[in-house]
Amino acid sequence: MITSRSRSARTRGPVPALALGLALALTMALVPARLGADDFSFYEPSPRAAALGGAFTARADDATALFYNPAGLAFLGSFRIKANFAFGRRATTAAWPGDGGAFRTEPSEFLGSISMSWQPLKRVTIATGIFSPFTYESYWTPSWSGETVNERNRLRSLYFRTVVAVEVVKGLSLSAGIDVVSSSMRWLHMIPFNIPNYPLPRDLAIDSSHRLHGTGLGFVAGALWKVIPAVQVGARYQHGVPIDYAGSNIFKADLLTSTATVPDPHRPSRRVTDLVDFYYATQDVTGRLTLPREIAGGIAVTPLPQLSLYLDLQWDRWSDFGDWIFSSVNGGEALNPAFTPEYQQFYGLELNYGTQGVALALRDTKDIKAGLEYRFGRYIALRAGYAHAQSSVDEAGRTPVYPDLDRNVYSFGFGYEGPLFSVWGDGERVSDLSFDLFIRYAAGVPGASSLPGFEMGYDSGRLTFGVGAGLVF
Repeated sequence: MITSRSRSARTRGPVPALALGLALALTMALVPARLGADDFSFYEPSPRAAALGGAFTARADDATALFYNPAGLAFLGSFRIKANFAFGRRATTAAWPGDGGAFRTEPSEFLGSISMSWQPLKRVTIATGIFSPFTYESYWTPSWSGETVNERNRLRSLYFRTVVAVEVVKGLSLSAGIDVVSSSMRWLHMIPFNIPNYPLPRDLAIDSSHRLHGTGLGFVAGALWKVIPAVQVGARYQHGVPIDYAGSNIFKADLLTSTATVPDPHRPSRRVTDLVDFYYATQDVTGRLTLPREIAGGIAVTPLPQLSLYLDLQWDRWSDFGDWIFSSVNGGEALNPAFTPEYQQFYGLELNYGTQGVALALRDTKDIKAGLEYRFGRYIALRAGYAHAQSSVDEAGRTPVYPDLDRNVYSFGFGYEGPLFSVWGDGERVSDLSFDLFIRYAAGVPGASSLPGFEMGYDSGRLTFGVGAGLVF
């Protein structure tokens, strides 16, 4: 017979190891994200939700409810923790009509999230977690046709969310929380350089590299109503987050070994590469983007004990996002005081690189997400989902910076929810375990661009898979 003291000692055995594993998962969850070029918000932070096509607003029945509908946390007792990861690669192509050539961006991705919830009082739950809802990257083929607009760009957002959820009356819960958001961006493009008063045989390629970072605050709220045992409805509101970015703009000449020279007003001649370094001065730059407001609503129906159906509708206010434009904190002659009006007049070069960027003109989007889950026995579930994501740009606004496309997303997954037994002693039950796997394929609907000078057609496809693991203590 095991005494209560010896039982407690045995129970504690595997728990520190599991806690250590989850701590390592948290570290991995903060690894910078790398995503494909034509979607700011493809990523689903929960593998369970990803397998259901993202339709999780009305289900919201594990710790990842923090991301989809934090009101669902009010119905979850005990202490819960869950870590999730997604891996994949997305290919995006840009092709000229006919046989004009095609170009490709295909960065890999690795993303993670983690959430924790605790119910200190009956019907009251507090939770916190980290996820990256708006993140992407493109890295186009070197010397591609759109390099004057974009060679490489990247946006990363990291949301630190803390919420409180309360079951206000039986079957109805409400939640509210705060998002602390950290965001960074990078943009590399080519500026063709020549000297009007002393023309070069061909333009020099100047790499202009922007790196900026900013923070912001947001607000999230949710509601979940268990209408009857077989029907639940839910809603989530996520406020837009303005981000004021600050950073640097650095210039680098492509032909560093060039020996070509041009006249100089104060000496016999000057190397062209020296003139480039003299003309372009590193700048402190700023910009502003607004991560979008989101409203989502969903319904979950269980017509049979083994079968559940889910449907979500989501609206994103991308029209407030702003333009991909960044400006120096200096202006006019202050952009580079060393390059005086005398030099400007002598070479015919104006200080005109203080503001660089691309107008995006994004529009609001509406997405539909649907999922199905079938349970085999008490612990095992199979899942499938479909989502249609609407493009946030029209043909005239589709640019190499952000060639957003309509997407059809198909997903499948597997889940286990059941006891976790100790591997020491008598194999007693120490906690409950959830384990989820998913695979997801997104097919972009081909779209054309009528942007002057860049009338290309775009297409994309992405295969992603992921895993999630959680414990209930």
